Amino acid sequence: MAASNGQRVGAFFLALLFLLTTIGATVYVIWQIRQSDSGIVKDTVADSSKSEQADQEARCGQKSYDAVEPMSIPTTTTASTPITELQTIDISEGDGTEVQPGDCVAALYYGTLATDGTKFDENYTTGKPIEFSLNGVIDGWKEGIPGMKVGGVRRLLIPSAQGYGEAGAGDSIPPNSDLVFEVKIVGVRQAQ
Repeated sequence: MAASNGQRVGAFFLALLFLLTTIGATVYVIWQIRQSDSGIVKDTVADSSKSEQADQEARCGQKSYDAVEPMSIPTTTTASTPITELQTIDISEGDGTEVQPGDCVAALYYGTLATDGTKFDENYTTGKPIEFSLNGVIDGWKEGIPGMKVGGVRRLLIPSAQGYGEAGAGDSIPPNSDLVFEVKIVGVRQAQ
């Protein structure tokens, strides 16, 4: 039986429709694969930068600094009212390399409770600097130390929320304690 012209035209349009949907589906699949690949690359790049930061933090603290002249115990600073925001007071500016956020810093420090001046930690009197990453310290240090220069001394008045907060730190820093640190920068290694 011979097909009529109408049947031939209908079959042609069905074949054309099948061809176009196949091409469209193929293009869509390829587009989705490319989108997924670019997402993987972005995640890999982000993971790579996180890995580099972790590597730098791991290297930080491994450099040995010679002992420097011990600092005398600073004048105790107390606060009669709660500290509501981070305050920085430069005691001496220093003339070395400027500390940037995330740097690896070697420092001498003297830490006290703001309420009564009780010392809870220090290495001022030993003259033996410690090295640490600014990415791994309390927020008061993270925000209060950048901008200092090697040789500089700064006093940080830190509200509890930027210190150890509601948890405190062991027996020496009670919960919700405002803190005062005097910090001398002895060395700095720039963030990578």
